[in-house]
Amino acid sequence: MPLISFRTWTSPRLTSLYGVVALAVFLGFAGPFGSFRSLEPPQRYAFWFGCVATGYALALATLRILRPAPAFARLPKLAAIVLVGSISSLPMMFVVAWALGAVLPGRSTPPGQLMSLYLSVASVQLVIAGITGWPFLTPSRAPLPAEDLNLERFFERVPSRLRRDLLALEAQDHYLLVHTRRGSALISMQLGEAMRILPPQLGFQAHRRWWVARQEVAGLRREGHQTLIALTGGLTVPVGRTYLAAVRSNLVTPSA
Repeated sequence: MPLISFRTWTSPRLTSLYGVVALAVFLGFAGPFGSFRSLEPPQRYAFWFGCVATGYALALATLRILRPAPAFARLPKLAAIVLVGSISSLPMMFVVAWALGAVLPGRSTPPGQLMSLYLSVASVQLVIAGITGWPFLTPSRAPLPAEDLNLERFFERVPSRLRRDLLALEAQDHYLLVHTRRGSALISMQLGEAMRILPPQLGFQAHRRWWVARQEVAGLRREGHQTLIALTGGLTVPVGRTYLAAVRSNLVTPSA
């Protein structure tokens, strides 16, 4: 039987699980919020293990929902954890209210005490969110240069399955057909808008309907009166007569 690698034991998921188990043991031992006096040890440990496990599941679900959002990805790591903890505390508050009624018969939480209960729950849930999210969240990065920021804006409109290996852009009425090494997709954008967003060094216009990525050009060829650009991957792009001189100058390699 193959041994489990060190990387597996220190994966983000297991790292967060170790943390929440340790937190549940600590809370069961310490018995905060009056649970030490009101609950016997077996009940106390069961109560806190149940609460921490539920809080972990809610924090993880909240994190999965928020992570794809670009605005969430730009948050500093600490702010992202506070947001996850604050949101997941809302459903957790009702779970705790139910659990208190289950372990302490006759105990109820009237509406007027919900805010106090939320603050108590949030104080623990923020710790759970930190343990859950810290291994998964990347640190906040320095602001991107303007060109890289424009590139990010463009690729936010492109399906993620196409990745970022641009070959060419093809205008189709008021839409744009984006060609990459992974395939093609139609997006709601005009060619002129795309050319204003993309860095000039990335490519050039070869036709009134076509833009090509400079590094993907395999060569030029003639077919009758038509000049064509051959791109890596087999795609062929026509060169407009008014663009021919500019295309040739873009493909000239400076001598050393």
